[in-house]
Amino acid sequence: MSTDVAVSDACLEAFQDLKLKHNYKFIIYKISDDNKEIVVETTSDDGDYEQFLKCFPEDSCRYAICDFQYENEGNQNKILFYT
Repeated sequence: MSTDVAVSDACLEAFQDLKLKHNYKFIIYKISDDNKEIVVETTSDDGDYEQFLKCFPEDSCRYAICDFQYENEGNQNKILFYT
């Protein structure tokens, strides 16, 4: 099943910056106003989870990727995808 919604190049670039360069702690994505493309809405290097949650509007859908750090026999991190 095809949705005909493309992913912008900026989405992949932002993800690579988060995953490989650790430039961001989270990225918020949205569907563009013309409903044709997924675009980057927000990026942040702030690791505060409360700040991350404030980026989500109450009345519309968003996607997010978060570089989550935790302690388990030392500092570790996981990349989480939110829908």
